[in-house]
Amino acid sequence: MSYDLYFYRRDPGQSWDDALDAVPVTRQPDLTAWGNIVTGTRDLLGEVRIVEYPPNWELDHEGTGISVNHWEGGWEMSVPYWTHGAEARRVVGLLYEVASVVERESGFECFDPQLGLPKAQVADLAAAVPVFDAVADQFGRRGTANA
Repeated sequence: MSYDLYFYRRDPGQSWDDALDAVPVTRQPDLTAWGNIVTGTRDLLGEVRIVEYPPNWELDHEGTGISVNHWEGGWEMSVPYWTHGAEARRVVGLLYEVASVVERESGFECFDPQLGLPKAQVADLAAAVPVFDAVADQFGRRGTANA
């Protein structure tokens, strides 16, 4: 299980509801954006592992579990529910910082399905912490740092 972020390319004036309901379009990979996202993510997180198997590219950060995927021209991110409380808030903050890099470099907009909001409308990242805490409670992992 993971906390996921998805990226959409909305047409001018297109609502989020319409963008979310649209059939995904397979696009050509954007390797320029990918390279810039790898660089920007390294600037934020440090060393990352890269797996390239065209038309898919994946970036993983071991310390946080943050993953950025460029699948057949689309973008998505995830982080496992390893943390809770203040540490979950810190990890979500980093996840959103990397998501800003993806938005800037790809031209796609980020949507957080757990909160049901586009990233631009999330006023308080602490709103994600109860989701992490609920998963920790569900699996009896609360109280352990990397459970």
